[in-house]
Amino acid sequence: MTRTFKVTLQEIARKTGVTRMAVSLALRGKEGVSDSTRKKILKVAAQLGYQPDPEVSKLMTRIRARSLATKASLALLTFGPSAEARRGSLTERKYVEGCYARAKEYGYRIEEVSIGEDLSVARAGDILWSRGIEGVIVRPLQVNLSAKESRSILFNFERFSAVAISETLLSPDLDRAIHDQYTAMLGVILELSKLNYQKIGLVLEEDLDLRVNGRWTAAYLWCQMRSGAKRLPPPLVLAASKQSTFDRWFERYRPDVILSVNRFGLQFMEARGLDIPGDIGYASLDVDGDISCYAGVSGIDQNSHLVGASAVDLLVGALQRGQRGVPETPVRMAVGGVWRVGKSAVKQCAAKS
Repeated sequence: MTRTFKVTLQEIARKTGVTRMAVSLALRGKEGVSDSTRKKILKVAAQLGYQPDPEVSKLMTRIRARSLATKASLALLTFGPSAEARRGSLTERKYVEGCYARAKEYGYRIEEVSIGEDLSVARAGDILWSRGIEGVIVRPLQVNLSAKESRSILFNFERFSAVAISETLLSPDLDRAIHDQYTAMLGVILELSKLNYQKIGLVLEEDLDLRVNGRWTAAYLWCQMRSGAKRLPPPLVLAASKQSTFDRWFERYRPDVILSVNRFGLQFMEARGLDIPGDIGYASLDVDGDISCYAGVSGIDQNSHLVGASAVDLLVGALQRGQRGVPETPVRMAVGGVWRVGKSAVKQCAAKS
């Protein structure tokens, strides 16, 4: 006859000759039981057809959150000379605000730790562990990236549950929360096409392209392959600002709208004396990166606050599963963006036949 009732922890404990607490620890992957006992418990649980009750799990999560509210902390780690380099970035601030807000919902505090000249990597790990901190979030690396950089950090993650924000860190490959740049690029090209722009150009700084692992250029080139170079000319990706290179590219391809981010493309357009949106349109791939220098910019809102919150969601899940160290199979939680209508890209006359 098919078994229809739920298997309880007490039943597993009785079959294995251990306490109910030992069963609970083993099934949740927690310390406190020997490897041999854990294997025996898991074997019996599988034989009995044990399945965790999702409603009980949710209740226990809320109970733990309330009990941890006054003592548990998560660490927000900054690797690099200083967080000051990007403290003025609205995008980065929203990441941090999102972390704080979501952590509070779970009952955690956030402690910001800057690892660099004043605090060694080894010392930081010991300090965090001594404070009882088991979960860490790695902020985007606070350095300008180049194709020659290793983009790695030396930190012993074995004692911690860990996630990263952004793709700036390549090694170790942690679970991470990111903005979905690839889908955002497809969306912004579609929105500009609806505005009847005929030639869409992309201008990026190499550092910014590397910070997203080339997702912007990958999506742009895929669209170019389908639409042709006449509609989407070759992207201009520069290691540094060089007006003469931009001018040659602009003269050759004559785009009627340019995509860029963090003022990089805007500075070239302004140097040429181009009126936006009269002479040419402009759309930002991160409106938070350009909003301070162009009021009413059109482009993608990356939902950076939600990216930070999602990093905490991933981390709390890892803590509850008992996941420690670098994951064998890292996961990405990609947060979609939203097109924001602005003044820098406006409806054009109907496309010529």
